[in-house]
Amino acid sequence: MPNDREARLKREYAHLYPGLKPGVWYSAAWLSARQYARNECDGRADSMAAMVNDTHFEFRGGGPRLKRVIIPKPRSRE
Repeated sequence: MPNDREARLKREYAHLYPGLKPGVWYSAAWLSARQYARNECDGRADSMAAMVNDTHFEFRGGGPRLKRVIIPKPRSRE
Protein backbone atom coordinates (compact mmCIF):
# COMPACT_ATOMS: atom_id res chain seq x y z
CA MET A 1 0.00 0.00 0.00
CA PRO A 2 1.42 3.39 -0.89
CA ASN A 3 0.26 5.00 2.38
CA ASP A 4 2.04 2.53 4.66
CA ARG A 5 4.64 4.10 6.91
CA GLU A 6 8.22 3.06 6.28
CA ALA A 7 11.40 3.52 8.29
CA ARG A 8 15.06 3.58 7.26
CA LEU A 9 17.88 3.09 9.79
CA LYS A 10 20.49 5.86 9.86
CA ARG A 11 24.07 4.62 9.40
CA GLU A 12 25.35 6.11 12.65
CA TYR A 13 22.93 3.91 14.65
CA ALA A 14 23.43 0.64 12.76
CA HIS A 15 25.44 -0.87 15.64
CA LEU A 16 22.34 -0.65 17.87
CA TYR A 17 20.16 -2.74 15.53
CA PRO A 18 21.91 -6.00 14.57
CA GLY A 19 20.39 -7.55 11.46
CA LEU A 20 19.03 -4.30 10.01
CA LYS A 21 20.79 -2.72 7.06
CA PRO A 22 21.14 1.05 7.18
CA GLY A 23 19.61 2.85 4.23
CA VAL A 24 17.03 0.11 3.52
CA TRP A 25 13.33 1.01 3.81
CA TYR A 26 11.37 -1.34 6.09
CA SER A 27 7.69 -1.40 6.97
CA ALA A 28 7.41 0.63 10.19
CA ALA A 29 4.84 -1.85 11.54
CA TRP A 30 7.17 -4.79 10.86
CA LEU A 31 10.11 -2.91 12.37
CA SER A 32 8.15 -2.11 15.55
CA ALA A 33 7.02 -5.73 15.90
CA ARG A 34 10.60 -6.94 15.34
CA GLN A 35 12.01 -4.63 17.99
CA TYR A 36 9.20 -5.52 20.41
CA ALA A 37 10.00 -9.24 20.01
CA ARG A 38 13.75 -8.67 20.53
CA ASN A 39 13.60 -6.41 23.61
CA GLU A 40 12.06 -6.53 27.04
CA CYS A 41 9.03 -4.31 27.46
CA ASP A 42 6.73 -3.83 30.42
CA GLY A 43 3.67 -3.37 28.17
CA ARG A 44 3.13 0.33 28.91
CA ALA A 45 2.46 2.53 25.87
CA ASP A 46 5.54 4.70 26.47
CA SER A 47 7.75 1.60 26.73
CA MET A 48 6.31 0.21 23.51
CA ALA A 49 6.83 3.52 21.71
CA ALA A 50 10.49 3.43 22.70
CA MET A 51 11.02 0.19 20.74
CA VAL A 52 11.86 2.28 17.68
CA ASN A 53 13.71 5.47 18.55
CA ASP A 54 12.56 8.19 16.14
CA THR A 55 16.00 9.81 16.08
CA HIS A 56 17.61 6.57 14.83
CA PHE A 57 15.40 6.31 11.74
CA GLU A 58 14.09 8.34 8.81
CA PHE A 59 10.40 7.90 8.02
CA ARG A 60 8.23 8.25 4.92
CA GLY A 61 4.62 7.62 4.01
CA GLY A 62 1.67 7.33 6.32
CA GLY A 63 1.29 9.80 9.14
CA PRO A 64 3.48 10.55 12.12
CA ARG A 65 3.23 8.31 15.17
CA LEU A 66 0.27 9.28 17.30
CA LYS A 67 0.96 10.36 20.86
CA ARG A 68 -1.05 8.39 23.37
CA VAL A 69 -2.90 10.29 26.02
CA ILE A 70 -3.51 8.44 29.25
CA ILE A 71 -6.60 9.61 31.09
CA PRO A 72 -6.52 8.69 34.78
CA LYS A 73 -9.48 6.72 36.10
CA PRO A 74 -11.66 8.61 38.53
CA ARG A 75 -11.15 7.68 42.14
CA SER A 76 -13.88 5.64 43.70
CA ARG A 77 -15.73 7.26 46.58
CA GLU A 78 -15.44 5.02 49.58
